[in-house]
Amino acid sequence: MDKLEKKEVYSVVSYIGVSGGYLGDFSYASHADFYPSYCGLGIDPYEYSGTTRERFIQILSNCSPEDQAKILMGVLEKYPLSYHEELLEREIIKKFDYEKKVELHEKIIKWSNELQGKGLVELGKLVNNFEYVTEVLNHAETLINQHSCSSAIDRVHAALHGYLKNVCADEGLSFATADPKIQDLWSKIKQEHPKFSVNVKEHYKPINQCVDAIGKALHNINDIRNRLSYSHPNEEIIEEIEAKLVINLSRVLLQYVDGKMSS
Repeated sequence: MDKLEKKEVYSVVSYIGVSGGYLGDFSYASHADFYPSYCGLGIDPYEYSGTTRERFIQILSNCSPEDQAKILMGVLEKYPLSYHEELLEREIIKKFDYEKKVELHEKIIKWSNELQGKGLVELGKLVNNFEYVTEVLNHAETLINQHSCSSAIDRVHAALHGYLKNVCADEGLSFATADPKIQDLWSKIKQEHPKFSVNVKEHYKPINQCVDAIGKALHNINDIRNRLSYSHPNEEIIEEIEAKLVINLSRVLLQYVDGKMSS
């Protein structure tokens, strides 16, 4: 999904609910507070005309895909299903209406995930389908979809680390320490695994230099995981755009190693 279209925008409005032309329980003031408080956006609804419903429609329709995703998550935070459950218990809405809210809730999560997914490399199915790696990649995908890319850094690192560890174990590559770092696993694979023998032809020189740089990239990914992710109680967490970079880089490296292993 590139962007929410008119149909999806009105479905979001339907999920929140409208009464007398006004959206949910929004006042003009609370609607203005919604964007910075729930979405992290500096949007001023007073720059638009009309009721809260009309202003919301204009804002959501005109936003970038990234900001649309933030607004959708803000809507689900302010109006969780429990909000509609309470309306059902108070007989303000009927059971049929509540069931429609449940359906729309699932759609809004899906739309938000699709909008947030822009800019991420699609990993696809790995040829060497190690059980641990698959499980951790699923965890990472859930965190990306339901929270943020920055929240998934630890799981993405664990998947890449686990994959390289399995490769070493399958080939019988040994280490002096029981738990080698991710960059040490790669170094051992590059030097000793038969699938990664160096092509010495002259035209392969720039390719070999790129492959040599993987070790430094893994070292940096390891540092980011330890110092800027939720793996530890770090004071600072990696920004979302840089988190996307780390995830994309990790996925590309995983695809490269998997491709070499299955060649």
